Parts: sequence; C-alpha cells; structure tokens
Amino acid sequence: MTIKKPIDIEDAVRGALSAKLTAFCRPLPADYSLPNILVTATGGSSEEDWHGTDQADTFTVNLTSRGATEAEALNYLRTAIGILQASQGRELVRVRINTQYSWGEDQRRPDLAVCGATLLITARPETITLE
Repeated sequence: MTIKKPIDIEDAVRGALSAKLTAFCRPLPADYSLPNILVTATGGSSEEDWHGTDQADTFTVNLTSRGATEAEALNYLRTAIGILQASQGRELVRVRINTQYSWGEDQRRPDLAVCGATLLITARPETITLE
C-alpha cells in the first residue's frame, strides 16, 4: 500500500536554517549559545487540488529568536525568514509571513531579548510504501 504522510515540518525548517544559523526544535536545550532560533509547529491543514491528484500540507510554524539584545534577536529572526523564503520551491514549497516581530520574554532567562514570528509553510507530503 502506498500512502502520503506529512513531512516533519519542524525538522525540515531546522534543517533549512542550520547551515547558516543556530536552530533548535523543542525542547530547547538547557545550555545554548546566543543568538538562536526555536522552531515550533503549532498546527496546519491539508488539501488536495480540484482534480484530487495533488496534495499539499500547510503548517503554522512559530520562529522564536533569542538574543542578547533586541537588535540581535530581531536581526536573527529576519535572517531566518529570509533563508526560509529563499528555500521556497524545494522541500518547502511556499513560505508566507502570517504575523511578524512580536516581542516576548523568556520565562527562565528574562535577561534575554525574545522576538517571534508566525509563518505559514506549504510542503508536499512524503509518499511511502507500507508492506
């Protein structure tokens, strides 16, 4: 039997960022260097085209940037978004900004600057054969 299954979007995004940035999926390690990006999938949907032959998954993904200063956190976040948008067309078919540049606070490290954005990322599912 052949099936389609959604890709591991967190790992795909982390992989796209890791060549140039320090990126993590949950859980964030207790010991980390700055700046960095935490990738968290928070939902999504799946749809087929009107022929019923092509499927695409759209994921809601939060990027949370941590830095020593607000400028560092914001610059790192903007760079991450640029890298993901430049990756469009390969594994990540489409990358759209849903909400950008919201400031937060790290509960364990209130001394850090934390900046986030929410992206909508469309990716094709994997096709695998089950025996």
